[in-house]
Amino acid sequence: MTFSIGVLYSSQTLLQVVKDGGLHTTNFAANFSKIDVADASLVLSMSQKCRWIAIADDGAIRLTERGTYLLEITESKICLREQLLDLILAEPPPWAKRIIQGRFEAFQAMPDAAQQCFRDCDLLQASDNDTVDWWDNASNSVRAERSRLNLEVGRKAEKLTLQFERERTGIDPIWHAIETSVAGFDVLSVVGPGSERKLKIEVKGSKLRRSEASFYLTRNEWQTAVTSREFQFHLWLVHEVPKLLVVPAEELKPHVPKDGLSGRWETAQLFYKDFVSYEYAASST
Repeated sequence: MTFSIGVLYSSQTLLQVVKDGGLHTTNFAANFSKIDVADASLVLSMSQKCRWIAIADDGAIRLTERGTYLLEITESKICLREQLLDLILAEPPPWAKRIIQGRFEAFQAMPDAAQQCFRDCDLLQASDNDTVDWWDNASNSVRAERSRLNLEVGRKAEKLTLQFERERTGIDPIWHAIETSVAGFDVLSVVGPGSERKLKIEVKGSKLRRSEASFYLTRNEWQTAVTSREFQFHLWLVHEVPKLLVVPAEELKPHVPKDGLSGRWETAQLFYKDFVSYEYAASST
């Protein structure tokens, strides 16, 4: 997604054109090569991704409730701020996660064009209540979006484990994670075909490369692992062709932190690259 102050202003013009009526995808390209200073197709695409406009089945371009709200804002700076937040959430750029760490950290990670957008709506220096509220809202929104995406990847990984265990053992495993998040494991299977010995599995997922992927281990998960007779970790690389690392609990032990004299760990970040256990390739998702 393009972060450009010119595109943001041009999208405001597009919204006004759409409000006036009669805009249709069949004649859009013929009537518009540019909107103000920006490429018309880029402005249209961004406005649709940000849900300021919607394209009906018949090709008619219409304002959404959000687009109507933006047009009703009388102060340009406030409108730009609203647009920026929508843009960040519609297709988060790599630097968006730095917003959680504060605006200085976010600014350092932004490309020049994005920095200009933030300058134009006075988000980089001001510390009035409205500006602080914008940054807090942006931080909370980015955190919530990251949490949603992490949950989505996690659920996909759990479904892959269910499929893997079904094929490995010939029976349907039990998906504990949809019933409770405090059991210390996600899936209950058996150690092998025909066996009645239960196998507890904690599932992790990442969309990153193996060299970059990590997961978070909770104290509850680890205590469940070390007190269970049979326990495995399934580390999924949720790619187009998913890959699985099956890691016995024993292999995690050197990487799990120790409690100190006056403190105890609750969550630890571990890395896929540190584990060399059995690797499987699953069918394409």
